Amino acid sequence: MNIDLRGARERAGLSQAELAAILGLSQAQVSRYEQDPGAIPTELLLRWTQALGTDIQTLVASAIPLPPPVDPGDPYLQLRRDLNLLEQYVTDSSPSGELNIPNKPPTPNDVIKQIYRYRQKPNLVLVGRFDSGKSHLANTLMGAKILPSQYQPATRVITFVRHISDRPSWFQDQVGILAEDFWTRDEKGNQTFDLTLFDSQFWFERHCIKAGSLEVLRQHGVHNHVSEVEIEGHSAIVYVDSPLLKSCNVVDFPGYSDQADQTSEDVKKASSAIQIADLIVYTSPVNGFMNAEDFSRLSYLLKVLPSPETHNKEFPILGNLFVVGTHANPAISGADISSILQTGSIRLYKHINETVLVERSKNIDRPIEKENLQMRFFAFWEETPRRWESFKKELILILGQSLPKARKNKIDHEINLLKNGVSNQISEQIRAYEQTTSELEQRQRELEELEKEEPKRLALLKQKRLKIQKRITELQSKTQDSFRQTYTSFIHASAVETMIRNRYRDKKDAKEYTAGYLIEQLQGKLETYIKENSNSLKADIDEFLNTYEEVFLKLPKLNLGSVSIPFDPKGAFIGGLAGAGSVGALAVWAASLGNLGAYILVAKFVSLLSALGISISGGVATVVSFVAAIGGPITLGIGLFAAAVFLGLALFGESWERRLAKKIVGHFEEQRVLHKFLQGSDEYWQDTAKAFEKGADAVEDQFQEYIQHLRELCSNDEISNKKVERILLVLGELKAFFAGIPWRGSIS
Repeated sequence: MNIDLRGARERAGLSQAELAAILGLSQAQVSRYEQDPGAIPTELLLRWTQALGTDIQTLVASAIPLPPPVDPGDPYLQLRRDLNLLEQYVTDSSPSGELNIPNKPPTPNDVIKQIYRYRQKPNLVLVGRFDSGKSHLANTLMGAKILPSQYQPATRVITFVRHISDRPSWFQDQVGILAEDFWTRDEKGNQTFDLTLFDSQFWFERHCIKAGSLEVLRQHGVHNHVSEVEIEGHSAIVYVDSPLLKSCNVVDFPGYSDQADQTSEDVKKASSAIQIADLIVYTSPVNGFMNAEDFSRLSYLLKVLPSPETHNKEFPILGNLFVVGTHANPAISGADISSILQTGSIRLYKHINETVLVERSKNIDRPIEKENLQMRFFAFWEETPRRWESFKKELILILGQSLPKARKNKIDHEINLLKNGVSNQISEQIRAYEQTTSELEQRQRELEELEKEEPKRLALLKQKRLKIQKRITELQSKTQDSFRQTYTSFIHASAVETMIRNRYRDKKDAKEYTAGYLIEQLQGKLETYIKENSNSLKADIDEFLNTYEEVFLKLPKLNLGSVSIPFDPKGAFIGGLAGAGSVGALAVWAASLGNLGAYILVAKFVSLLSALGISISGGVATVVSFVAAIGGPITLGIGLFAAAVFLGLALFGESWERRLAKKIVGHFEEQRVLHKFLQGSDEYWQDTAKAFEKGADAVEDQFQEYIQHLRELCSNDEISNKKVERILLVLGELKAFFAGIPWRGSIS
């Protein structure tokens, strides 16, 4: 028997003498059996595995060599070279002076920050139920037994696996266990996963609580492991040499619970996976494939999964989603496996085609048919390569070709915004400052007019701010009223009974899926109302910001060709949203802006807009599931708990459809479903109100800086003249810097 008894003992943290005492053997006997595992009696082997906190299956699995790793090649090699060249250019060509003016253009330091982000490989994230084989699947793909895996729920920490070449020179270990506060939090206390922190020596060493070999991960990254010193790790970083990791990072999350308790730490970690997912591999055992829990989870994940289709029109529809039927052992025929996958995909399509897939179709501007979803379903059984050959082939295609092309197109577009758009805007600033010295009288009159109109402007501004807050309150109430009416029409016994009769012929299917389907429909309706009302707020935000622009339109002009020093209220407003945990309806407004001459969509604002849920492609910004948090995390447990309860429910007396409908309506009342949805809606609009105040404060602060800047320029003294000369010098250097960016990417 080819099993590693010694390795299992060492991973359990036991010496030979300690294990011998537990088993009632001598240390010599333990040593002999470790050298010859085939001689150990079956009864003793069972007690042996129990003492080690494992089982025979896990020991046997750990002894079987894995097949060769998945190898999509090194698709980002040329991108790394291009980024290295760009970084060298920034280092060698950066202007030496600082620019202390309102409406600062992006700086070389902003470009460096973007380069760091562009170097990040896509994240292949594994999610799924407890015991669905996520870690084993990840190990198979990487061709090495890196992640601890067993037949009980194992993963306790979020594990990030990166290629050994990505390891910083100052970190010599293979594994680092990280404390929870390694990840920063936004204003609402939500963790934000910024993978560039792995490369910050100061930050990493401050929050790394244990480092070492893979044994450290086995000791502190799983549940129920016997260890002399227990540490509370939140995440782990692992560096290994696997060809798969040249095309992506692998991220393994704890499994989802199938219980109604949605507050456990593991479930919270699993629910946070979508933040960083570029590709999702969702695992579900073929025995019980695609149950109600899977439907609810996948619905939520698909709402917020990025859409590479917008950056690469040839990208397969839903190509970054892989639904894998695990434990597809050879005892199940190939025909049965195909039937299981097809049935699961059809049921999922029927569950979400009216909601999630409709919205995703709009985002990618391509229809999503049932066949598109079916093509994303795969089987997996490691020991039978033919059984997962199609999964491997598709994964290599997406990781090696389709996704790299989409990422390259996105990076090309953003860098060309820097190269061309920023240069043009700096040219406008240069022209305005050049005229300042020769048209000092014009600047002085502008300043006088601005200061004279200041009391009126402030009074009008106060009035418009109050108007916006009143408008947000009205939209909040409107959303509530619309959803209440919908809920009342949906959730009563007759309506639910009719829906059950129309959708389900099988009693078991109705018991399992009805509650989740109703939740899905309710969430879709709420999202529709929120989107409609968010769109209606855009004009109000624009009207508020136009208050600043109208001030400049009223300024006197001595010369027709005179150009005022620019002030950008929209850019200042968006900058004020940085750090907000959620911006609600302001994400819709921001998505409607387009390029704005690239001024707010480049450098530091690119990552900000991504955080707002906005994608930038081909110059068009679109909201990506900005209301995904409404309903999903709030009500997910309701549908799951209902499915678990109703599956065992005996329905007698009236028709089973009527009885089930009454039970569901009663369950929704007990769980206060309406209240929870409305609570989520209220939070959305409250976030909108708070974010608006932050943005409005930022605009006003920057406007006051602008006025003070004009005062300094209009002092008509030598210091003022030298300041203008200095500004022009730095602006000229910045213009040359951005125009000279060495990038040959397409602008498509």
